[in-house]
Amino acid sequence: MKHDRSRHLFDKAKHLVAGGVSSQIRALEPADVPLFFTHAAGSLMWDADGNEYIDYIQGMGPNLFGHSPDFINAQVNEDMKKGYVFAGQFERELEVAEMVLDMIPMEDATVRFASSGTEIDQLLFRTMRAFTNRPKILKFEGHYHGWMDSVNWSVHPPIDQAGPEDAPVPVGESEGMNPSTAEGLVICQWNDLEKLEKAFANHPGEIAGVITEPILANTNCIVPKEGYMEGLQRIARENGALLAFDEVITGFRVAAGGAQEMLGITPDLATYAKSMAGGFPISMIVGRRDIMDYIGDGTVYHGGSFNS
Repeated sequence: MKHDRSRHLFDKAKHLVAGGVSSQIRALEPADVPLFFTHAAGSLMWDADGNEYIDYIQGMGPNLFGHSPDFINAQVNEDMKKGYVFAGQFERELEVAEMVLDMIPMEDATVRFASSGTEIDQLLFRTMRAFTNRPKILKFEGHYHGWMDSVNWSVHPPIDQAGPEDAPVPVGESEGMNPSTAEGLVICQWNDLEKLEKAFANHPGEIAGVITEPILANTNCIVPKEGYMEGLQRIARENGALLAFDEVITGFRVAAGGAQEMLGITPDLATYAKSMAGGFPISMIVGRRDIMDYIGDGTVYHGGSFNS
């Protein structure tokens, strides 16, 4: 398979775009060069050299209905004629909110929209800290919740740096991260209730909430052990902490109601992105009304030019 045109474009890109790509994972293409694509439809993509591919990952997850489905193209074309960014409210967002709240198992919940999974997880952490008046978030090794300094720790830590199994230490995923942000995290191994209980015991009254991928999908694909999620929810509640699901990958994919529906566990809060808009950038936090009211009344600040 020839990649001459992609190679030429990548050489050009390296002079214009840092690293020649706009997301670092794309630099790790299994091909001999990061590929440049010209078009896609359904499950197929074509690169600049005319090679045809089956796309099993669908744009890293957002293209739930495949590439450029006709019904999305038609609706977007119609709506775009009415304006792009209103910096105000419009009826469509209420339609989307009603739709997702009907699908997600949470009762008496509200939502707030944003533009990316990384962004919405930041709002989640801020909200959990505000609601509980506690400083720390417990995250699990191997779980990914965005590339921001406050949480991009111990996603794929080298074993010789990760610390002991029962007390992992935060390992940053990038140079240049603010080391003080690690102080706001408690790192724990996943799928092990004994280690979770120890983490809470080591930080009494400090943990605002637990964030988890309900099905670990950023480090291989691992389902929770039988009884683990129930135990996780129980331990969090016993310690006065909130439980949040990062459903950026699982949401509206493993079931209409996401992993919550599939696993039969309803967290206090959850975040969504990727497949929500069939290939367009959008994200959402959904949670118990009493928690989300902290966002609603401005106690927790959230803004964004493209949230309309």
